Amino acid sequence: MTRKRNRSFSTAVFAMLPMWIMAIALSLILCECSDNNVATPRRKAFPRIVTHDSTFCILDNAPIHFEISKIATITLDSISTNTLNNAHWINIYYKPYNATIYCTFTQVDDSTIDEVLSNRSERMALNSGGLTSELIELTNANKFYSQILITEQSKVTPIQFLSTDNQNWVVSGALYVENNQNIDSIRPVINVVKRDIIHSLKTINQ
Repeated sequence: MTRKRNRSFSTAVFAMLPMWIMAIALSLILCECSDNNVATPRRKAFPRIVTHDSTFCILDNAPIHFEISKIATITLDSISTNTLNNAHWINIYYKPYNATIYCTFTQVDDSTIDEVLSNRSERMALNSGGLTSELIELTNANKFYSQILITEQSKVTPIQFLSTDNQNWVVSGALYVENNQNIDSIRPVINVVKRDIIHSLKTINQ
């Protein structure tokens, strides 16, 4: 009689064992699945802008020697001259980047150069909006002294420049990037155009 009870008890234990194993295995699977479904924030991706190597050509419409990137274009309606203050405006458009350099060539003399330089310098300071800026200065072989103001945090005018031979010409310009939403997304454009402007100012000449 005792043997029969023990045999029945053992049979019941072995019958229940697979259910315990299945329950434990199922709970482990559910835990793993729940961990995989935990939502984690992902880094925001910015549009990737493809940049181009620059080769240069002389800007035919400029009143003095000025070289620009071959990927930039000049539209006829962007060229104008103000005979009252001897200013010549040319818009240099980078279609691949949807960006434009608004460039001004102003003929000066001893009586007007200080006023023109002061006006351009004040405009550059206003455009930078008090943001941290980097100033690059250079003097080329043709005795043109230039300043390049780089304000990466500015969504409007991240690059500005001013150049003069201190005798006859003051050349100034500002880069405008259209429809930009984030500084990181246009930083490649800033770097490429900065490189182009440095070349332009190294080769500028009467």
